[in-house]
Amino acid sequence: MNRLVLIGNGFDLAHGLKTSYKDFIDWYWGQRVNKLMPLHTKENEDILCKLSIKENKDFPDWFNFFFYQQRFLKDPLTDKNTYTPQEIILFFKENPDYFSMDCSPLLERIMNNIETRGWADIEIDYYQLLKMTLKPECKFTVNDLNSQLLFLRDKLVEYLNTMNKGVYNNKLNDKIIEFFNPKDFSTEGKLKASNDIGSDASNIEEVKYDVSEREKFIPKQIMMLSFNYTNTALNYGNFNMVHNYIHGELTKPKHIIFGYGDELDKNYQNILDTNDNEMLRYAKSVKYLETSNYRKMLQFIESAPFQLYIMGHSCGNSDRTLLNTVFEHENCISIKPFYHILEDGIDNYLDIVQNISRNFTDMKKFRDRVVNKEQCETL
Repeated sequence: MNRLVLIGNGFDLAHGLKTSYKDFIDWYWGQRVNKLMPLHTKENEDILCKLSIKENKDFPDWFNFFFYQQRFLKDPLTDKNTYTPQEIILFFKENPDYFSMDCSPLLERIMNNIETRGWADIEIDYYQLLKMTLKPECKFTVNDLNSQLLFLRDKLVEYLNTMNKGVYNNKLNDKIIEFFNPKDFSTEGKLKASNDIGSDASNIEEVKYDVSEREKFIPKQIMMLSFNYTNTALNYGNFNMVHNYIHGELTKPKHIIFGYGDELDKNYQNILDTNDNEMLRYAKSVKYLETSNYRKMLQFIESAPFQLYIMGHSCGNSDRTLLNTVFEHENCISIKPFYHILEDGIDNYLDIVQNISRNFTDMKKFRDRVVNKEQCETL
């Protein structure tokens, strides 16, 4: 019996890496603000946004703003900026007499989500806007949208390459390679699991002192299925472990998959019916065919019964096609999510499980396969 470990952005966050889309957008704005200052220009533009400083009799010298920023927007004790780049951009937006911002639809949607929810999912934002291009009244084209996503992808690669590449956590490694526990197995999968393992123990504790029996519960093979682009997952290894960067990795940026993967969405057929290949340019199902990674994952889940560990993947709709294939596969014995405890003491177990449910078409399997919270752990 095997174990498939889904690695998502929360895995990197658990290692102290600032890899959220909010962190990325903060970094992007930091670059934009910094480019305005040293070049002594009143205008800075890229495909996502045009920033301009207006002529105004009450604000005649635009350098005064940056002097003010340097002097007053820093902590006098630490000499560090007390405002984030995103807060400075918000200052731009709140002072239209002095500044103008002309953002693309994609960046505008991302910014609105960050301001209202505190987070954003760029891939989902892209897909929602892509569906809007099907409407005749839409003021932007799919080509415009695709150019913006490509620009963001390249910037994201640039940003992630600044991350620490040597992070590792012993406790996480222990969880990844730990013995199977029959308590986690679904009702429908128990017989299949016991036949494959060669033991009918109902709890790993039952074979605690029987070395030969206990060894039967060691995963034959573990696949680290990473949806991240960073090399964090590669820092983990074992005699029975293989790595699969299903969405590509930073060392091969041309093969990075960044887009949408929700063929279960009721509007997906409308996208196919357009007969426009630009609508499918960033469809994950199509992009998977550029490498053998997806096929390797299929061969893995077809080869033997497997238990699924979810470590840091939100299981959102942007990967729903692939996740449905894995979650409802006949060899899937159980789905065990590792959750995170937030600053207010509330955990996100329920959020993960709710997202998992959207990837099922058979809710009976969902209720049986997902491990209950009492048997789950924090990441």
